[in-house]
Amino acid sequence: MSRRGLLCLFLLACTSFAGSADADADAPFLWQVQGPKATHFLLGSVHLLPEGAEDLPVGIQDAYDASDGVVFETDIGALQQPQVQIGLLAAARSQPGLKAEIGDKMYAQLVRHAMHIGMPVSACDPFRSWFCAMTLEVFSYRKAGFSGDNGIDRQIYDWAHQDGKDVHWLEAPAAHIGLFTGMNGPLSREFLASALDDSGGDAGDDPAELLRAWKDNDVGAIEALDKQLKAGYPEVYQHLLSDRNSNWMPQLKRILDSGEPQMVVVGAAHLVGPDGLIARLRARGYKVLPYVAIESQLVTMNP
Repeated sequence: MSRRGLLCLFLLACTSFAGSADADADAPFLWQVQGPKATHFLLGSVHLLPEGAEDLPVGIQDAYDASDGVVFETDIGALQQPQVQIGLLAAARSQPGLKAEIGDKMYAQLVRHAMHIGMPVSACDPFRSWFCAMTLEVFSYRKAGFSGDNGIDRQIYDWAHQDGKDVHWLEAPAAHIGLFTGMNGPLSREFLASALDDSGGDAGDDPAELLRAWKDNDVGAIEALDKQLKAGYPEVYQHLLSDRNSNWMPQLKRILDSGEPQMVVVGAAHLVGPDGLIARLRARGYKVLPYVAIESQLVTMNP
């Protein structure tokens, strides 16, 4: 899988294009966190998944049922509002145009890449490089049949509203959008470079391979993508992954120290590796175990 596939593990701004899928594992990328007063759940989501499958894995549904509330990266409903989408497009406009912003060499690379995936480069020309990176990613996933009406995050978000459960988020919508609109020139160009980089494999294979990794609970594959992004594009990794994990920890600690069981849903890339939420929580003394492992222990303890 190319490191490009990692972008869709933490770009919640693209959830309007997401879908859902049946998973082979009973509870892929689901962990159980023992807090001082309650047991909580930590779910790693893939924000872009294909249409056609309507049910989430049974383990995820069970964890949701056992939770009093759900916590997301940001307010998913707010991101879907037309005025937010319009504001994002306005902020994405490049006054001199993309080619002037990124230079002839990178623009030529973009032309080749756009031709390879079948996207007109004109879709990027009026915009800043960070928006072009998102456009490339979304185009590839939509072309592969990945859609947004029934995504994992969106489906759980809708469940919570229908069931009257409390819904919270780790970063305000304005802060989430600001992750992209606030990128300076060098960071924005590095973000585009990471989207253009196919060195880890054929970009066209990313959607299916990413879905396979999630369905198979292949934590190692997601960790490998984290490492590739960190090595090749350290500023992008720091800005979109590591720094956000660090910023979320105080609020996440308050949530996990409460007596009301919560389900925390974030992109799967945020959970794994030395900078991931699981490692950070364990370093702070929380017991974090895979959901299936917990169930197996219960069976052993209660034969």
